[in-house]
Amino acid sequence: MANVELRGLEKNFGANTVLKGVDLAIRDGEFVVIVGPSGCGKSTLLRLIAGLEPPTQGDILIEGKSALEDAPAQRGVAMVFQSYALYPHLNVFDNMAFGLRMAKMAERDIKAAVEKAAQMLGIEDLLDRRPRELSGGQRQRVAIGRAIVRQPRLFLLDEPLSNLDAGLRVHMRHEFARLHRELATTMIYVTHDQVEAMTLADRIVVLNAGGVEQIGTPQEIYDSPRNLFVAGFLGSPRMNLIAGEVAAIKDEGVRIKLVTGDEVTAAVVPGKAVPGDKVTLGVRPECLSADGLGNILTATVDVVETLGSTRAVYAMMPRADQPVCAILPVAFAVRHGDVVRLHFDPTQAYLFDGSGEAFGRNGSKTQAA
Repeated sequence: MANVELRGLEKNFGANTVLKGVDLAIRDGEFVVIVGPSGCGKSTLLRLIAGLEPPTQGDILIEGKSALEDAPAQRGVAMVFQSYALYPHLNVFDNMAFGLRMAKMAERDIKAAVEKAAQMLGIEDLLDRRPRELSGGQRQRVAIGRAIVRQPRLFLLDEPLSNLDAGLRVHMRHEFARLHRELATTMIYVTHDQVEAMTLADRIVVLNAGGVEQIGTPQEIYDSPRNLFVAGFLGSPRMNLIAGEVAAIKDEGVRIKLVTGDEVTAAVVPGKAVPGDKVTLGVRPECLSADGLGNILTATVDVVETLGSTRAVYAMMPRADQPVCAILPVAFAVRHGDVVRLHFDPTQAYLFDGSGEAFGRNGSKTQAA
């Protein structure tokens, strides 16, 4: 296992700044998932840790020692790529054994290491096949096996499931969780898929435009997003965000007049907010119901998606930029054009100030980890 520390890590490609002063400490045996939109610097960050690119500024410490002068092979790091990167002319055994042979390991030891990894991954019957004879999931297992046999201190995984179909992605997520448990090795996993992040991570790092927006456990980030970007990025369907302004400050929270004409209350501590301040209300789709007490949003149904036991109802509100989404019981019959009144409790509301920062629900602004 290995602990990893990134200190003020920056990376420029010419005039383009890809990473901006990234600070991150990863503990031994931790599974850290880095999420963010395309182009935010996720893969570049992995390549810097692996030694495939030099940083423009900052330091990378592995086990407390700077790795900047170490070649990739000296860092004890194994990387699994999105494209699998298998040698097409070699069979599975030789693909998995390639790095060990380059390291001059004895063939007897190579055979034992490959067979052990293949058994762990359930591909022991595929060792004689070439990559073109394998499915996408089987190729991904081979790529992981090639990393496992090296017994690295640190696994780096760059969107390893993005080429797989939905059902296989779910299965491979379970496989990664099991492997992490069995190997007890530090893993840094890059993805834009928030479901992978929420289900696999010990901690999530939310990256945006080369900078860290928030670090925390999946539940911490889901429950307490520190700004509008994190609130809108993590969650499926995404959080409903509706513009408005502060109408009044009351004992029970902040009264907000929305652009839609509705007035609602958010049970948050107002901080320095005063009437007239521009704010954004946030409500998660699963917190909206078709009946109840508290706040009400009035909207006209646009699209209904039946999801088996629930329906995702998308409805338009006057002057709102986006439809509001509610996850409702499948028994709630609704169709295009119906007017619905969606209820939510003030304690389930989020509120963001004019700069996009969240008001905390515990007496202070939500802080980044």
